Amino acid sequence: MRCIRLAICCGGLLLVSCAGQTPKTTGGLDLPLKPSEYPGTLVYRAPDIPSGKYKSIFVDNADIYRAADADFGGASEEDKTRLAQKLSTDFKNALTKHHYTLVSQPGQGVVRLHLVLAGIKESKPVAATVLRLTPLGLGASAAKTVTGGSSALVGSVTVSGELTDTESGAALAGFVATESPIALDLSSGLGKLRAAELGIERGSEEFATALDRALNRTPG
Repeated sequence: MRCIRLAICCGGLLLVSCAGQTPKTTGGLDLPLKPSEYPGTLVYRAPDIPSGKYKSIFVDNADIYRAADADFGGASEEDKTRLAQKLSTDFKNALTKHHYTLVSQPGQGVVRLHLVLAGIKESKPVAATVLRLTPLGLGASAAKTVTGGSSALVGSVTVSGELTDTESGAALAGFVATESPIALDLSSGLGKLRAAELGIERGSEEFATALDRALNRTPG
């Protein structure tokens, strides 16, 4: 059974290359977060995580951030609940796809991954799609794609995550990242929350890919 000490060697389980905007909130994480090498991502890594101790991941139900600095735009409670459920489901699916061992309850050698939907920026659907379908718009979007950025009119989602030892409750790592679809993803302009949905989908896959890189392995 593969050990998941990747939380140590990559400085925390991160949402990486998809992040581009600086998070405006810590999503409720009470950790000494620091900017990572990846734009738009704040991370924490405990200095004393035992090597080889953890062998599986428990992804519990994602929460919705409710503090004063939470910003969900005009999203309804129904929309926020749906996206929080999608957050948990997509992360589980991505980790399963990459052949990580998931469990349904805490236990020895188990890391809990707790995700929080911390914010949403809605897209401007018609304007964003028209912008990116014009020659000038496509040129601007292509430039942003090269640098990993997103169009100014495309929305985003902010996610926080904390990894803890399920037995002791000790914090092992944490992150906050603002995720947005790539600038040339034209479908992100089709609805106000489509960019947030795509950000979650992209972020969950990048999360699993980050673990692969940390473990120097190829899923298969």
